[in-house]
Amino acid sequence: MRIENLDAIVSKEALSLAPAQQIGFADQLLAEANTVNQKMTVAASSLQDLAAGKASNIHHVMLALEDAKLSFQLLTQVRNKLLEGYQEVLRMQI
Repeated sequence: MRIENLDAIVSKEALSLAPAQQIGFADQLLAEANTVNQKMTVAASSLQDLAAGKASNIHHVMLALEDAKLSFQLLTQVRNKLLEGYQEVLRMQI
């Protein structure tokens, strides 16, 4: 089993942002939602190509589908945690 280099996983730009260049939480969340949307679109088009007989490699189609599925599940869990935190704040007594 080969372990990938961490440079491929963590971008150096994300680690070296100056304080003035940091992205806000809402912007980061929106960017991730857009990324998930792009992955879902790629997966859907790959599946349509497979059904039409245009895709020759089912392996790549399945990888695109699983990538989109996992990304969507992660986004859903982040949303759930945000809602739980918001509800907890609402339950606080002043």
